[in-house]
Amino acid sequence: MAVLALDTSASVTVAVVSDDGARLARRDAPERRRHAEALAPLVEAALAEAGVDRRDLTAVAVGTGPAPFTGLRVGLVTARALGFALGVPVLGVPSLDAVAAQAVSDLGLAPDDELLVATDARRREVYWARYRVVAHEGPHAVPVLETVAGPDVGPAADVATHAAGAVVVGEGAELYPD
Repeated sequence: MAVLALDTSASVTVAVVSDDGARLARRDAPERRRHAEALAPLVEAALAEAGVDRRDLTAVAVGTGPAPFTGLRVGLVTARALGFALGVPVLGVPSLDAVAAQAVSDLGLAPDDELLVATDARRREVYWARYRVVAHEGPHAVPVLETVAGPDVGPAADVATHAAGAVVVGEGAELYPD
């Protein structure tokens, strides 16, 4: 059994994970437009790569933003339609939380380390939240995070005051390194 995860809060990302959290496949389209055209083929490709039939899915997880509404609704509607058609639950996951969990895994952050996630909100603003690593659970060391501040949106320069002592990750950090 497996879970399909998709997020359209920025670009389009699709993953298939096993019930115990192991990633079986991942596909993405880096462009920030054309979510509707990209999502269905990426879902099909990820399921094929994972060797999972859509009827074997136990849930669909979907990024809930924050994000511009147009791209975000493509993922939300697709997840809802798949969940309804397959008779499986649809689970909303804040997109900043998902970026934080992946960064903890990628960077090898330890309990009590803190990180700030900043994503592009356009017009020189970022969506952001600050997290503390609580633990790593299960056979795949899935991060458990506590939200320390946020989520919020604001000018990138103002968010820098919340970053002291934290690892800063996300597209907002790349766009506004100062």
